[in-house]
Order: sequence, then structure tokens, then C-alpha cells
Amino acid sequence: MKTVLFLDFDGVLYDTLKEAYVLCRHVCLDRDVFEPIEPEIYSKFYRYKFLVFNSWQYMYLMKVLSESEEYSDEKFIERYNYLITHRNLDEEEVFEKKYAESRHYLIENHPDFVDSLEEKFPFYDMVNSLDRDKFDILVVSRKNSFAIKRKGVDFKIIGKEELSNVINKSEFIERYIKDNNTQKAFFVDDNSHNLIPCRNIQNLTCILAGWGNIAIGEKGMTQEEAFKIINS
Repeated sequence: MKTVLFLDFDGVLYDTLKEAYVLCRHVCLDRDVFEPIEPEIYSKFYRYKFLVFNSWQYMYLMKVLSESEEYSDEKFIERYNYLITHRNLDEEEVFEKKYAESRHYLIENHPDFVDSLEEKFPFYDMVNSLDRDKFDILVVSRKNSFAIKRKGVDFKIIGKEELSNVINKSEFIERYIKDNNTQKAFFVDDNSHNLIPCRNIQNLTCILAGWGNIAIGEKGMTQEEAFKIINS
């Protein structure tokens, strides 16, 4: 019986936050994607990205970032949560459509530029070294599958399309473990929102990727620590 390894993509295998930022800036503020990234604003985008665990939530993150008021961490999170509980579904649909179309356009027409915004974490190569006779490796991501496949990822990909009928990743993971009678599995993600619902899934060990965009005040594992646990 193989051990199953479930992996998030963004923030676990690749650092793709700059790509997300230029796309969000383009869709929400009508800015050219090729404009230089503003360090001060991007640092806030990076700091508060942990609030986002579905792509539509980027829209609300950008709304708070675009407001003129200077927020403390507590007030920023409070303002963001207010917007999340007063959602505009029509606006979200438009945002997600434009975001996906813009990403697809960039990948098809400016792949080198996209690559310049993404950086592979060493953890990717660590995972890639695992014995495939002992491990089944699945990338479980809300990202569109084509954007992951283009990186040459040599793992099974469960992308946004396959996850469209589940509320969170835990639903897919729990079903997979039960359907395949999995006796040992790991799930590595950099967002606690994805890990918390998985804590009671039988035979599953959850690992918070400390090298990703974890929440303010959180402490996750290093890449080496996570790999050691998985490969022990």
C-alpha cells in the first residue's frame, strides 16, 4: 500500500505570489501587468495573502489594499473579514473570469515573463526524489490545471476544475483516502484554512509549510523538517 502525499502548489512547490499580484493589480486596478512591482504595496499583499484560500478572495484583499486608510494588522483583518461576509457574487464572477483569462493570455503569449515571476522551492526537488513505488503524489490546488502543467510538474494534478464541486480541499482528500483505502497520507499546505478541516481525517498527517505565506504569528515547518517527516 502506497503512502499518499497531497501537496498545495502555490506557496509549497512554487512561490507564485508575484504572478498573483500583477494579475490582481491588472484586473482590479486596470494596471499594465508589465509595470514594475511596487515594493511597499507588494509587501502588504505578501503579508496578508494568508487570508486568501480561494481565488475570488483576492478581490477583497485588493479592495482593502486600495483603501487610503493605513490599517494595523488587526484592523486590516477586521476590514477584510467584513468584506468577506458582505460578498458581491456578481463582482466575484467577473473578477475570476478576467483573472483566469489574463493568466491564460500571459502564459500563452509571454511565458518567459510568467516564469520570471515564479520561483521553484527546493521542496519541489525533495518531493520529486521520493520513491514512486512507495508514494503516490497529488498536487491539490485551486489553481487552473494548465498553469501547473506548464511547469512540467511530474505529479498527478487535481486543479481548480476538479475541485469546483467541493467547498474545501478536505472534502476531496477525505473522499480520496476512503475510496482508496489509504492507510498513510500527508497533506502539505501553507494555509491553515485548508489544514484545519483535515485534522480529523483518519490516517492523514497535516503539515503547515512554514516557507509559504503562513499567517502572521504562525510558525510552520521548514522544508527539510517536512520532508524528513514524510520520508521517515
